[in-house]
Order: sequence, then C-alpha cells, then structure tokens
Amino acid sequence: MRVKPVARLKFLIYKQCLVSITRFKSAGSFRSYDSYWPRPFINRMLNTDLLVEGRLCYTSENSAYVVNPSDGNRILIFAKALNRALPNDIVAVKLNRPEQWRVRAFLEDHDDRLNRTTSPIIPAEAEEEFLDESDDDLEPSSSTVNNNPTTTPHFQLTMESGPGWRGSAAATNGGAEVFYPTVREVLQTSPLLMPRLFPGVSSVLALQEQKPLSPLPSRYLMRTGRVVGVLAEDSASRRLVGSLVFESALLLPSAFVEAEGLDEFTRPRQGVVEGRDGLPMAVPSVNCFFVPERVYCPRVKLIPSSVPEDLWENPHKAEGVRYVCKIQDWPSTSPYPKGILRGQIGDPREIEPATQEILLSHGIYEDEFTEDMLKDLPASEEEFQIPNYEYLRRRDFRSHCVVSVDPSTAKDLDDALHVKISTKDVFEVGVHIADVSFFVRPLTPLDQEAANRTTSIYLVQRVIPMLPAILSERLCSLNPGVDRLTFSVVFKVDKEGNVLDVWFGRSVIRSCARLSYEDATALLETPHEELDSLASRISVQGPFSLSNIKRSITYLDMLAQKMRKRRIENGALLLDKVQLQFDLIPNVEELKQFPSTCSTSSKEAVEADAKKLERNGEPVGPSQAGWPRGYVVKQSGRAHHLIEEWMLAANQAVARRLFYHVIRQKHQEILHNADVSTVTTPTVIATIGSSSTRPTGLERSKGLRASSMGTILRRHPAPKVSKVEELVKIAGSAGIPVDTSSGGAIRASLDAYIARLREESTPESEVESISTALSYLTYMRMQMALYFNVEDVVDRAIRKARNGEVSEVSPLASDAAGAAPFPPTSHESWESSLLKFSHHFGLNVPLYTHFTSPIRRYADLLVHRQLADLLGCGHWSCRKPSISPAPSTGNTSTVACTPRRLTAQAAWCNRMRRETRRAQEESQQLFLAAWIKSSGSVQENAVVLGLGNTKIQLLVPSCGLVLNHQLQKFCRKATSWQMGSDRGAKGDATHAPCVTVRWEEGKKEETEENEKGKLTASTTTKLSILSVCPVRLTCGPMGFYVKAELLPPLNPLLPLSSALETEQVSLEDMCTVGCDAK
Repeated sequence: MRVKPVARLKFLIYKQCLVSITRFKSAGSFRSYDSYWPRPFINRMLNTDLLVEGRLCYTSENSAYVVNPSDGNRILIFAKALNRALPNDIVAVKLNRPEQWRVRAFLEDHDDRLNRTTSPIIPAEAEEEFLDESDDDLEPSSSTVNNNPTTTPHFQLTMESGPGWRGSAAATNGGAEVFYPTVREVLQTSPLLMPRLFPGVSSVLALQEQKPLSPLPSRYLMRTGRVVGVLAEDSASRRLVGSLVFESALLLPSAFVEAEGLDEFTRPRQGVVEGRDGLPMAVPSVNCFFVPERVYCPRVKLIPSSVPEDLWENPHKAEGVRYVCKIQDWPSTSPYPKGILRGQIGDPREIEPATQEILLSHGIYEDEFTEDMLKDLPASEEEFQIPNYEYLRRRDFRSHCVVSVDPSTAKDLDDALHVKISTKDVFEVGVHIADVSFFVRPLTPLDQEAANRTTSIYLVQRVIPMLPAILSERLCSLNPGVDRLTFSVVFKVDKEGNVLDVWFGRSVIRSCARLSYEDATALLETPHEELDSLASRISVQGPFSLSNIKRSITYLDMLAQKMRKRRIENGALLLDKVQLQFDLIPNVEELKQFPSTCSTSSKEAVEADAKKLERNGEPVGPSQAGWPRGYVVKQSGRAHHLIEEWMLAANQAVARRLFYHVIRQKHQEILHNADVSTVTTPTVIATIGSSSTRPTGLERSKGLRASSMGTILRRHPAPKVSKVEELVKIAGSAGIPVDTSSGGAIRASLDAYIARLREESTPESEVESISTALSYLTYMRMQMALYFNVEDVVDRAIRKARNGEVSEVSPLASDAAGAAPFPPTSHESWESSLLKFSHHFGLNVPLYTHFTSPIRRYADLLVHRQLADLLGCGHWSCRKPSISPAPSTGNTSTVACTPRRLTAQAAWCNRMRRETRRAQEESQQLFLAAWIKSSGSVQENAVVLGLGNTKIQLLVPSCGLVLNHQLQKFCRKATSWQMGSDRGAKGDATHAPCVTVRWEEGKKEETEENEKGKLTASTTTKLSILSVCPVRLTCGPMGFYVKAELLPPLNPLLPLSSALETEQVSLEDMCTVGCDAK
C-alpha cells in the first residue's frame, strides 16, 4: 500500500512532536520525584518507630544525612532520595534495606557519634549534631586556630569573600567526597565478609528490613534512607540571595502546551540570551534561573511574571546585581524548585541592605502581622478590660509593693518582683511573669506565627518582635499603675536565701514602679535620708513611697547576693562577655518630629559626621541616618545580678515541678498499667523482658492528673571531649593548667591564673585583656543549650529497649559474639539517667527550663501552658479575651499537644535560637565595622587566641571582636616574620607555637598620629597564645569587613577604654548575647 505524501508529512510532524515531548518530559533523563506520604500516615509510622524524624544536614550538593536519635549515628541520603528536601528541613526518613546500606573501610576508625556524657539508658539527642556544626569527619587543622565557622562571624566571612562566594564540598571536606560502597557491592565482590558485617545473623535475616531503633549490626555499616515527607521547612533555605541566569529552553508545540495544560511556571517565554558569538540573540523560549549564593541550595526556576520585563529584553542588566528569591514550591515533576523574585539587595556599603542580608542568611523575616492574626485582639489598650471571673480565680497581689527592673530602653516588661517579711527570718518573694497564654491561644493563627518566629530579635537599630505591639508593649507588658494578668512563682526563703517552699499559680498584679538597672543601683547605693534626690527620676504609684521601693530592692539584693555566692560555690560557670550599646545618628524625620529630644549639640554632631564621611569618600545623604557615632560597653552590676538570680530561681523551680510530675505520672502508670501493648511510658525493663503473660491493663488512678501538653525542659550538654582537649592544649601552651572536671573548675582555673598575673605585677590593662580572652576561648568551645521534650525522650528510650533489645548491646562491641548486655534497668535508674541527660553544664543544675520571658520566647509560652495544665488552671477553655463578651461555648477539653509535635517545635526553637543569636552578634559587628569605617582607623590592643602555620586568630577585648587573618597580611608592615616553637624557662623547646616578627631599624610607621616617628633600634615582637599586641583596625571601602594590622612596639600597650567593663554572662545566656534580655 502506497502512503500518500500528505499523510507521510503528517506522520513525520507527529513523530517530531513526540520526540520533542519526550525530550521535554525527560528533561535530561529526569524522572519525577516520589510523592510525599500523607501526614497522618507519617505520624502513625513515626509513633511505631518505622520512620526517623530529624534535621537534614547536607554534606555536598547530592548527599546529606539525618541523625538517628536511637544511637546518634548518621543515616545517609543520596541524590534523588533527598526528594526535594532543602538544607535544615525537618524530614521523615524511611530506612533502606540493609543491602543498600554503605560500608566504611575496615581500617577506618569507628565514628562514634554518641555524646560521651550521655547515659546509655537515654538516647542521644540528635539536635546536638546540627546545632554544634562541628564535623568530626573534617580533617583537623595542624594549627591551634579554630577554623570552625561558628567561631568566626558569618557576616565577616561573607563580606571578606565578596558577593557571589559559595562554599564547596571540596573546600570543606579536603577536596574530595568520600565514597562508600553498598553492602550489595561488597558482598558481590567478597561474600565471605557477611559474618563481619552481620555477626551472629543468617544471611536471610540480615538483609531483611530493619527498624531505626534496632542496634547497628556492625560498626562497619552506615544506614541509608530516603525522605518520604518534609515535616517543617527551613525558612533560611527558602529565602535566598543570589544572581540571575537566562537560558534558552526547548520550544514545545502549541498543541502539546494546550493538551497538557502547562502553567506559567512550566511554560517558557520569549526572551534574549547570549549567542555563541557573545552577542544578544532573541529566542522564542527562555527560562530564568536563580543561582543562590548559599551553599548546597539548588538552582531555582523563577516564575516569569516575577521577573521584570526589562531583564527579559536585556539580561545584561542583571549582571553584578544580587537578588532576593523566595522558593514557593517544588513540584514533583520538576528538577528545579519554583520561586519568585522578591527584589534586589541594595548598596553593600549601606547598613540597611547589609542588615537585610544578615536576616536573610539566618532565615529571619520582618513580615507584618496579618488581620487574621490580630482579629481576636483589642485594637487598643483602652478597649480591653480584665474579665471579672479572672479576678476571682487568681491570687491577688495588687496590695503588694511590686516593682519591675529592666533596661531603660525596654518596652516589653515581662517580669516583676515583690518581697515581704513573712515571719521571723523568713521572706516571701514573688516572681511575677506576664501571662501571655491568656491572650495567645493554642493553634490560632497568632500562635502559629509566634511558633514560627519562636523569639524576638534584638538588632542594634530595631527589634523584630515575636508578638504584635498591642501585646508585647501594652496588654502583656507589666507597666506601672495598671492591673496586669501574670503567672507567679512565690518563694518562701530564709535569710540565707534557701528556698523553704514554692507556690505556683495565676495571679493579678499592679506594679507600683518601673525601674531601670541604673535606678535600682542608685536606690541600693543611696542612703534613706537622701532618697529625695531620686524622686525626680523615679515615679512611684500610690499608696507606696520611694522608701518602700528601696526597702524591697534592698531585701531582694541581700538575698540574691547570697544565692549568687552559693551558686558559684556549687560550680556555676560565669564567663566575661563584652556587650556593646551604640549611639546612632537620628534621621531627619526624627529631628523634625521630636526636636526637643535632639539638642543643638546633637544636630551639630550629625553635620560633623556627614562632613567626615564626605571627606572619606562615602555617600552622604538620608542613607547615613542610623549610622553609629560611638559606642559604650554595657556594664553589669548589682541590679543585673539581682534580677538574674531570681529569674534563675523561678526557672529552676518550674523545671523541678514539671519534671517530678512526669516522674510521678510514670510511676503511677507502672503500678496501674501492666499492659505492655498500651504502655507508652517507662516501665521496668526486666519485667517486660521476663513476663510471659500479659495481664490486662488496669484503670488509671484518678488521683493523678495526666498532662496533655507535654514537658519542655532545657539542657546544656557538657563540651565535647575534643573541644575540651583543644582548650587544655591552648591553655597549656600559655602555661595555664585547666581543670575541666566541671564548669566551676574551669572558672576556678582561669581565676587562679588571673590572680597569679596580678601577683606578678602585670599591668592591669593586660590582665583584663587576658581575662576576657580566656573567657572567649572557653565560651567558643561550649555546646549550645537545647530544649527537649521529656516524654518523647523517655518514650523513645523505652521503645528502643522494648523492640527486642531488653539487653542492649554496646555499638562498639556489637560485632563480637556473646557481648555482655547492660544490666536490667529499674524506674529509679530511669530517673537518675534522665537527670544526667537533662543536666545544665553552665549552671551546674540537674533541671532547668525557660519560664520568665513569654513575651519574647515561644518556649516560655509553651512552659506556661504546660504548668497551667498541670496545676489545673488552664483557661483556654474559657471565653477568649475579646472586646465584647462572647457567648460561652461550653467546657471544651484542653488542646492536647502530641509528643511528636512538641519535639518538632522544640527542635525548631533550638534552630531559631541559634540563628537569632548569630544575627544579633552580626548586627553588633556590622555597626562596629561602620563606626570603624567612619573613624578611618582605630588603634586597640588585641589578644592572640590561636596560631597556625599561616593564620592567626585575634580578640579585641575592648569591643569583643574576634578576627581571623592570614599572618602575611597581618604582619605586612613588618620586615619579616617566622613561625617557630616557644621555649620554656630552661631553654627546652615546647610545642607551643609562636611567631617572631622583626621590625627593621629606621622603618617608618605610617600612621596619622605618628608620621615622623622612627624606631630607635631594631626590635622584634614575639606573638604566642594570649600575647597582647597593639593593632590597627580598618574597614575596607566595599562592605563592612574589619581588618587588623600589627603595629610595632613603639609605645607601651594602649590603656583599655575607661568604659570597658566586661559583663559576666552565665552559660544559660549564651544565646542572648547582643540583646537586653535577662
């Protein structure tokens, strides 16, 4: 049969269309990603321990891992098994079959991921792995300089490297990614290795599907898995900074486009690309891609409508411009995530664009609260009245002399105190905390937004609040002279500050005075007969007087001093941390709106600053408003210690109350519930393992109130052994013996060395510099404090023990036949093991939580709800606090919070707390760099924290700035420098590194202050660990990267600034550096 030419032509066209469609669908051999499992099914699988929940940590563009909470080992995930999950997402992972697991080299040392201080009964907390960011697989540096990015401010790293810098796996892992073969590949090559990989197990059972809680059969195996769902998205990985790239795309037939119903994202549009000859060429099908600067983030395909039209016509306009992109979604059928262009980053020489980049890099956004979030709140303070039933159900403290002590600039007053003499030598002290849970109900839009933000961010120039201003500054803020709803912890203490009794409950107060720290200090230091001199600066609400306020502050201070002394004696670790407060140039609108607050001298200062910036070649105009004119170091005094001690006491008391309620609840379930299939809490493992009969479950005791909100506590793990050894090595190189048995022992060792320096008549400025440097050396090697869900930790451990491992086997000996199991465990040992797990290293207390700042921390709000539920005074079942009373809906049950959801929320709070701390520190470093730039150059003393073959790490004690530099650049003004080893008193060589810098005779020192000065003789400068040396600080013209340069020893060491008073910060406040938080 002869085919007609027309039919043949139609066939060829149809064939070409099929080829085009096939090429489009394949998109370079791309196959669709697996669909995510339904969330209810994932939750059921998690509750039965068939899935693992963890944070995804990328090691290269195509590989990542999560930590198995059962044993702390990694579960590796490769290529498409990542399934569209981005870095730091909280994901659900399904284990692969053992034949797909990886095998490490037999001669390789075992990578022990377990925290050595963690009891074997309680599983390792997976979140530690990510928040520390120190990777044990990285090659250790030969120097003592800590090259961990956490010790170097992220802002300085990005500004030093310049726009467009991206890290790489090669740079991070020594140049090549380690390849591990699969179990199938190993067994195909060497079948006799089966007994080594799976000792004591038949080959059939060994390759069957394993549960995550099952012990790892051999130390040579590494589990692999695949992502089946994203439980929480990381905002920092979805708001990115980068550049644009325009690429030609495959032109699709219009019939296919209409048939498939391609949307705007899938369908390319007409545009211009660069041709082979380098000239622009118009093509009918172009895609616009966003290339992020952030490491391991994929290219993003942009929705065409979000890209400006002029860029499609002239893509060269996008060259050298840094844009902001938001990832909206990642379709399973696309190799690229879908994003929209949100704008571009401004001039990097200005503060506001640099601030925006800091916020974006840490996943922090400044979106306004929506109407849906604010709909249940009054529009103003005048429209709200406390319901009458709240006065009846709460304890009334309005007749007490209640005062608040906060920074002078604070607007969110979340705590207040009262004290009175109860009986002879017994005081009643009330710690009253704003009752935010009355206004923010669980699972409402406002609660979900607060849970996402988790904390307020205190930047130098502004605050990004966790809650709207009507709550944080009005209805919840404990302002004087108005009734406020609070949650109170009332102590009965003796005259030595020992706690005799504690009462918890909801209350109502009326503060009689708002004191700043300076006001409280003045009251403590002013005699009674001179109190009238303070009347003009301290406003007191009747019926109380200034004398009543002074009496209360004096009693509180007396008890706090004794509590603080006892806490330090018990081993609390206090470290000196420099905190800065900047004086900013007001903008023109502020000068016009508030002319009385800006004196003539302030206006003259603004004009002088503008002239100086103009001389230095900086842009002058409205953008310079908000630039720093100077800074002072925040000082910590008696008033700070007073508030700190009572807040710590309240947090510890609440933690003890929550913890022991959980323990009593567990014991009741052990006694009254013998059905193992329904027990989800710790039971006697020996009984579970030996019982052959399963008695039916008994009815739960009605005398025990079961909490449905869970229990959030806060733990501070001891520093890693490698970090402790590093600290001992660095301190030993400077001749400082350090006892690392506890936090208090570390502090005592440092204090003893400082005392020895003073005995040797060392200049006080050098002593203070070294003291601050020792605190920083210790601080940088501490782990971060973590929130955790008590019930989930215990339940995971008991499920692990009940999953066929009544006798646990140590991972290190699991491949040896007949390994000795752990002894049977009783519920008493569960208590002690949980106490060890929850121990707070910095405070040296077994139990701790956050309760005292619910306005600015979401974890505190959760703890308020949990404590109220435990006490039976939770009131979200009552009417909401609306403007007009709403009809009662009846007695609804308390909103339950599942352990799984609470664990995910605790992990998110840990993540955002770390990012917030870094953003606050980088904001301070940004403004410090801006001040140095406006000053031209600054001469300060610096202390050497670390030395390597080519690098040096410095601390500037006067401002708390830590810098990492190349030795060649740091000593560029010197004639020569040479790396060597220090020599002891007897001339014997030690392993302590040192640098000898030689200054040639007659070489001029090029400084503005000493243009004609010459060295009188050839001199040398010897730099070793904790050496104090003069440096010049400068800031480059592009960006805000601070550089340090060594100065010759022309003059004696510069005296420290008279304002330098380092603030002692407990390890609990490690995450709040840079803000006025208590």
